[in-house]
Amino acid sequence: MERDTNLSVSLMRTKLFFAFIFIILLALLSNIIFERLIMRDFDVFVRGTKEDHIYWLLASVEGSYKDGTWKHDTLHETLHWGLMLGFESYIEDTSGSRILSSTDVIFSMDSYMLHRMNSFLKLPSGKGDFLWYPLYVEGREIGKLYLRPLERLGAIPLKEEIFSKRGKEFLVISFLIAGGGALFISVFFTVFISTPVRRLTSAAEKIARGEFTIQKPKLHRKYKDEIDRLTETFTFMAEALKREDLLRKHLTSNITHELRTPLTIIKGNLEAVEDGVISDPNEVIKNISSEIQRMISLVEGIEDITRAEASFFKRGDTEEIDLSDFVKSIAGGMRNLIEEKGLFLKTDGPSITVKTYPEKLHIIVKNLLTNAFKYTDKGGITIQWGKHNHSNTEGFYLYVEDTGKGIERDNISRIFERFYKDKESSGKGLGLAIAKELTEVMEGKIEVESTPGKGSKFTVIF
Repeated sequence: MERDTNLSVSLMRTKLFFAFIFIILLALLSNIIFERLIMRDFDVFVRGTKEDHIYWLLASVEGSYKDGTWKHDTLHETLHWGLMLGFESYIEDTSGSRILSSTDVIFSMDSYMLHRMNSFLKLPSGKGDFLWYPLYVEGREIGKLYLRPLERLGAIPLKEEIFSKRGKEFLVISFLIAGGGALFISVFFTVFISTPVRRLTSAAEKIARGEFTIQKPKLHRKYKDEIDRLTETFTFMAEALKREDLLRKHLTSNITHELRTPLTIIKGNLEAVEDGVISDPNEVIKNISSEIQRMISLVEGIEDITRAEASFFKRGDTEEIDLSDFVKSIAGGMRNLIEEKGLFLKTDGPSITVKTYPEKLHIIVKNLLTNAFKYTDKGGITIQWGKHNHSNTEGFYLYVEDTGKGIERDNISRIFERFYKDKESSGKGLGLAIAKELTEVMEGKIEVESTPGKGSKFTVIF
């Protein structure tokens, strides 16, 4: 079983790891596509600009041809601009005779202009083969323009080279950042996700074997994710199953014990009647009736447990309530019964809003009040509540104090056991046990102070 668990966890980690590797590859692919698109757009821009310059030169050269002759001044200026735009050029007429070339223009420049042009162009010759473009005027061919690029010097080609280089560097750096980050995150999340799942799997296998003791994880984060909520829900379920298992064992043991005595007495009385030992049938009926009432009380106790357990196993949702109105409402339901016994009932506390489980808190307060009522013959009962601060955590408290018979020190440790009751008690021994268990379900605690002959004080703190 343990080997299967380790194998399944290993498979889950492998799947998570490969999922993140796939994301890394997608990031790499997107970076490559992005870099290719940028470089393509840049090349298209450069090529488009070059074509615009060529069309401008063609239009200017064709414009220098007027009335069947070439205007050399206009043609000279056009080829000069062609040099400035980075082209070596020359013009031929339809017979193949050269009209003018950029070399002729260079030789006619003054020294200052030539020096400035030499600073950003390698003159006089370009590189590569000449490309020719036909020249037309009014639909008639007048010659050809030959062009080839000059080698650029200075900042312009350097900027183009830097841009291209930076594009490749961007690809590498972005991949290192995205890929390295994704790789780190993949390892981190693989461990982060698989570890709590592995713990839950191990805990589930323990429960399947009947081991309900599950260590509750400590969560210190303010905001809980899905894994945290799953862990909390699973822990609550494990505690509920543990409580249910203990209840089943205790209930079986107590029912067996509690039913054996009245059934034995009933059987003994019936045998005594049959044997003629008891001649008075009224006495037998009285004894049997008493034992039947005892069994009815036991069944009612089981019903009380069932109702309480329904609250144990149902987590429910917290609600905001006014604690003062809430407690006074519960106390008001018992006030007449308490005052008919000659006791007083005092409620004291501020009007505060608390976030709690109202259904569970109602059972706790009702059981504590009922317990105080049973064991108090004079004086009365006081209920008080208020805010509680401990370790920078804000909560609330309430206590039920009576002036009853009190509890012996040796018995204080047992009063929260199910079915435990005082010899003089006519109850079922469940009220305090249920109150304590519900308090623990709500992650609170219950404290007891008692002095025999003077009374008891039960305090619950959340």
